Amino acid sequence: MTIAVLGGLDRLKRSYEEKGKELGMDIRVFSQGIPNMAQRLSQVNGIVILTGTVGHRMVGEALKAAKQHCIPVERSHSSGMSSFSRQLHEFIK
Repeated sequence: MTIAVLGGLDRLKRSYEEKGKELGMDIRVFSQGIPNMAQRLSQVNGIVILTGTVGHRMVGEALKAAKQHCIPVERSHSSGMSSFSRQLHEFIK
């Protein structure tokens, strides 16, 4: 299962990836906007939006792609590891 993470702290990128690996997930972290974001997000199984550290435009693109491709979205205001872990567990349920 591949999960895209939008936002978050750059210094926690490795921690996000390691937590995903523990749960058998491939984590792709997008801390900044990139070209063709919608196309890249269309290939994931879920999206976690860390709303405290992501721009409005990036959220809009992600939600539009999620709606077009029926991708589940989880949101968290915090970028910390415990809240990130809770969001990942929502995809396991």
